[in-house]
Amino acid sequence: MKAGIKSTEFWMTLIGTIAGMVMAVMGESQWTQIGGGLMAAIFGSSYTVGRSLVKGGQAKSSAAASVAEALAKKSPAD
Repeated sequence: MKAGIKSTEFWMTLIGTIAGMVMAVMGESQWTQIGGGLMAAIFGSSYTVGRSLVKGGQAKSSAAASVAEALAKKSPAD
């Protein structure tokens, strides 16, 4: 798995979050400010959730491989 900073998802999330923050700070209407704040929050949290799911899946498959390896090494009961 690539490091987070080297992934396309990271850079797209960063751009979306910054764009949302700019909208929230520089928006003329309250709806633009609210939308920008929501956009920044959604982009940031979606990246965190996505990375957590990927890393969780990787940990599960690694654990399953370790168990399979341990079972393969175990000698059969006679």
